[in-house]
Amino acid sequence: MTKRHTHTCGIAAMTNIFGDRWTWLLVREAFYGVSRFTDFKRNTGASRNILTYRLAALVGSGVFEEVDVGTHGTRKGYFLTEKGKSLLPVMIAMGEWANAHEYGAGSEPVVQINSETDLPLGQIRFYDAGGSEVAVEKLVPVPGPGASAATIRRLKKIGDGRITQAR
Repeated sequence: MTKRHTHTCGIAAMTNIFGDRWTWLLVREAFYGVSRFTDFKRNTGASRNILTYRLAALVGSGVFEEVDVGTHGTRKGYFLTEKGKSLLPVMIAMGEWANAHEYGAGSEPVVQINSETDLPLGQIRFYDAGGSEVAVEKLVPVPGPGASAATIRRLKKIGDGRITQAR
C-alpha cells in the first residue's frame, strides 16, 4: 500500500509513510492510548475513508498492528509496534517545535513532563556515539553505507555538508 521512494534519504523514506497530517494525528492518538477506530475518528476528525486508508497504511508499513479485540464478533484495535513506539522522540520534537514557534511560551497546548519530578523537558540535544554533546552547527551529513551514487554526488556538491542555521 505504501509507495516506495527512489531517494536514498531517511527523510524521503519517512515522508513516504508519514507524508500527511492524518497519519501523524493517528500516531499521536496511539501514543495517547487510543486503539479503536471510533476513537481515532472522534479525536482526529478524519473521515471514515481517510481513516480506513491511513490505518491500513500504518499496519502495512509495520507502525501499527491490527488486533482482534472483540468479545462478541470481530472488532479491531490498532496498537503501536516497536517500530511505531520508536517514533516517540520524533513526536516530542514536533510538539516542542510547535510549542516554541507556533504557540509560544505560556500558550503551549501540551507539555511533556518527567512523571517523577513534574518538570518539563529541557531542550533536545544531540550526542555522538562516544557520548559527547554535539552542537547543531557541528552536524554534518555524510553518505551512509546505503547511499546511492546520486546521494554521494549531492553531498560532495554541497561542500562539507554542514547544516547551517537560518539567520
